[in-house]
Amino acid sequence: MADTGESVNKNMNVFVVDSQALPRQVAIRTGGRQLYVIYLLLAVALLGVFIEAGLIWHLYRRPVTSSDPVNAAGNIPQQPEKYSSSHGSNEILPPKLPQAESKPAALLQIASPASGGNGVLQWRTDSYPVFMRALEYKNNSLYIQQDGYYYIFSKIAYLDTCKYFKHQVMQCTERYNFKAIELMQNSRLICASNKSHWRDNSYLGGIFHLFKGDSVFVKVNNSSQVHGEPYENYFGAFMV
Repeated sequence: MADTGESVNKNMNVFVVDSQALPRQVAIRTGGRQLYVIYLLLAVALLGVFIEAGLIWHLYRRPVTSSDPVNAAGNIPQQPEKYSSSHGSNEILPPKLPQAESKPAALLQIASPASGGNGVLQWRTDSYPVFMRALEYKNNSLYIQQDGYYYIFSKIAYLDTCKYFKHQVMQCTERYNFKAIELMQNSRLICASNKSHWRDNSYLGGIFHLFKGDSVFVKVNNSSQVHGEPYENYFGAFMV
């Protein structure tokens, strides 16, 4: 009986050892599957990074064409140079300049005699570089054909002979019942004891809001003092 008890105990001990060893083997297998899944996910992530890097590199390596609104450097692409076909090579054509707007403008030079009466000066409209555009000259005045802001200017060369000289730019407008009103004036009275007379210049210029039908003209108090060549005495206006 003692032998039987010992054999039973040995069998029981073998059973206990086997029951503890089986869970450990299962745990080792489970841990290996988890690592495999982690490695697989890391490989997929790295593959995605490499693919994205390749796409970015390909994008920045793509050549910039003239149809691109902005090139890779962030600048507006330059227009290709145009070459003359008549000369066959490398002659760059000058760029076309935008056409100037046909704004009213005029430049007049002094006429002879200088005054038509009452000190109102007369002007030439038929000599170079005289011109007129979208304005009308009549009765020694420039007539406005379009409302707007105009720069009016006049320059007079005169002889200073110890006499008072006054240079004016005047306006006539319906808003003041066509009564002449003064826009600008320059007046001088200088005498030099060592000279009987000398030349001087008077320049007037300013911006005014004028309306269609208004007129502007130049007046002096003594037209006999006006002196010099036509290019030294001028009157004009242009829209700003």
